[in-house]
Amino acid sequence: MAWLDFRLPLVAVAVCCACSPPADFTEAERALLAAYAIGAVPANPANRFADDAGAAAIGQQFFFDTRFSGPLAVGSDGANGATGPRGASGTVACASCHDPARGGADVRSRGNTSLGSAWTGRNAPSVLNAAWSPWQFWDGRRDSLWAQALGPVESAGEHNFSRLEVAHLIQQIYRPQYEEVFGAMPDFSDTIRFPVRGKPGDAAWDQMAPGDQDAVNRLYANFGKAIEAYERKLVDRDSPFDRYLAGDTAALPPAAVRGARLFVGRASCNECHFGPTFSDGRFHNTGVPQVGPTVPADDAGRMNGVPQVLADPFNAAGAYSDASAAPELQGVPSGGARGDARRLQDVAAAWRGAHGALHAHRRIRHAARRGPLLSRRRRRGRIRRREGHLHAAARALR
Repeated sequence: MAWLDFRLPLVAVAVCCACSPPADFTEAERALLAAYAIGAVPANPANRFADDAGAAAIGQQFFFDTRFSGPLAVGSDGANGATGPRGASGTVACASCHDPARGGADVRSRGNTSLGSAWTGRNAPSVLNAAWSPWQFWDGRRDSLWAQALGPVESAGEHNFSRLEVAHLIQQIYRPQYEEVFGAMPDFSDTIRFPVRGKPGDAAWDQMAPGDQDAVNRLYANFGKAIEAYERKLVDRDSPFDRYLAGDTAALPPAAVRGARLFVGRASCNECHFGPTFSDGRFHNTGVPQVGPTVPADDAGRMNGVPQVLADPFNAAGAYSDASAAPELQGVPSGGARGDARRLQDVAAAWRGAHGALHAHRRIRHAARRGPLLSRRRRRGRIRRREGHLHAAARALR
């Protein structure tokens, strides 16, 4: 089976991993730019099947299978990009909003946000190179690709499905492939013990025996782990910048080369945009207004993501994780609802005053009109004085 990935031939990848930008950069600039190379996919100890070829094969099938979806709440009006008429089932797959052939993103929905079973609150992010992100979803409410894959399936606005339906569907259609990778599957055929549909919060699920719930949860976790194994194959190393790092000096025009030097030099863009994802992996107020007919009036972002990732039974510290430790979660504030609420209130206050940090980025964008750039030392001092509280809060919630 051919993977729908975007990798260069192995020879080119090997060159890219060594990554030494062409000689028109200084040694210091070459060292900084080399850190942006797409190297080996980071390990995920929480998923022992992450690099299993059999898991990736069945995960690819799961990723494109529209049968893992329930009835549409919003049907097609001929213009909104919906996957079918209202009430139709079996029309939404992971690929519906994360199309590997279209940058791993949603180019189908014709609104301000992504459209699954209903309009969601945000646009679906790309799955290409997502394995390098320490947090998943825009608010970081999941800490791995496999945990992320489980959320949309049970979301009323996305797949509008349930874990019990997933268990029954895998048993009916995928049992041989599943058991080849994950071992013997429990027998879910008794619909008294294992109702046809249900998830936590539904009466059908909540009335199940704890042992039966655990059996379904374990299969559901494996469902997500298989999808992660496939998504780890979705690696894009073929951008002009990647080709330039690999030694193709014609891949970038001279203006872009000058921009790269500025990026890691006087402009200091790399202070916040660093590494293979051009990101610090943290959460910031982008200042984008909540405007549009399908956009919610408020978006609390990471403030809602923190309690959700801590409470997620499928996080890296949970019973279904294969990891012995969860270092990312250890840095997330906990200690009771009151303490978390106070921290989140502090972050909210800091975010409301975040215009200084955003202004610093606007300076870089319009540098030619604004005169000489501040020195790195002066810029750091100004941001620290005006936004020190924001930075402390961001570190607490990274």
